[in-house]
Amino acid sequence: MTCAGRSGSGVSSPGAEPPQQDGGLTPSNTPARSRPTRKPVWGWLSGFLLVAAAGLALLILNNNVSLSHSSRETFASQLDRATERGTNWLDAHTVAIMGNAALVYMVVDMADMSSDIRLRRFVDSYLQNPFIPSDVWRRMVDAKAQIRPPTRAELDRWAEYQRWMAYGVAPNLVPLADTERADMFSTDKYIWGKRTHQLLALILYRKHHGGDSWVANNLINHLCEGIAFEAIWDVRVTDLYLQRIAFLLAAGRPDLVRRRWVDRILAGQEDDGGWRESWHGWGPGLFAFNVNDRWPTDHATVQGMWIVYMLKYRYPEWAEKRYSYRSPRF
Repeated sequence: MTCAGRSGSGVSSPGAEPPQQDGGLTPSNTPARSRPTRKPVWGWLSGFLLVAAAGLALLILNNNVSLSHSSRETFASQLDRATERGTNWLDAHTVAIMGNAALVYMVVDMADMSSDIRLRRFVDSYLQNPFIPSDVWRRMVDAKAQIRPPTRAELDRWAEYQRWMAYGVAPNLVPLADTERADMFSTDKYIWGKRTHQLLALILYRKHHGGDSWVANNLINHLCEGIAFEAIWDVRVTDLYLQRIAFLLAAGRPDLVRRRWVDRILAGQEDDGGWRESWHGWGPGLFAFNVNDRWPTDHATVQGMWIVYMLKYRYPEWAEKRYSYRSPRF
């Protein structure tokens, strides 16, 4: 049946041929059924991944490149303010710090560098405290202290890195198993927090065993380079972020520390002088989240202050090389 005298009024799909002059509906000009357009799922997914990749790239760029033009004098003023605020925080939290010999070790180093009366008072109080046991941890603070060696049963109760540090401060008195010692001197077995703990143990070992240990020196440099590489990619200013930079400086490798890392650390100091352990509730572990992280911790703050003191007193040339130019510096 034909419909003479009518013209087609249906919506044709793109590319369809126009109706014939006689208006006849043939297979070539039959109107196609309208279908809703649907964007493929992979299109949305690829768009999300593109945005995520761009965001991650910006975070990594922000973590490593400093675009500010602070002068050497401005940076020195920042260190002075950070030193004063942070030292006041430490002076107000001495009881908590005394419970961790590794933190006391850092405070002792700060006191020796600066001769700050508040830090020296803290160290004297620790050494004269009759309730501090004469165990291997006292050797971290007093290299000449007479100590009681730990038993094998005690070592078995400690975490792996604690056994390493005990061996580091008293290698002749701590009976590490051959496998434990091999782990401590391994080159690439550990990453992230375990690698920084390994580095500190080797720093202690080098100090107490002698600075001419070829194995320790080369392994320390190797671990430092791995830790600096991790710092490039971890954009979160957490307890571990502070620990990486502090241990690189303690190992004698300020050359691996980027200006932007220090800028972010100083910016992360709270008004009361302390540092939080997480970054906006994320960290310090990669899969750790703590939405209630509202206050600075002694562990993060002592490490942050160790960084400030070392840059100010031990490595002043670090800032002279990085804040003398008015161009973006790495």
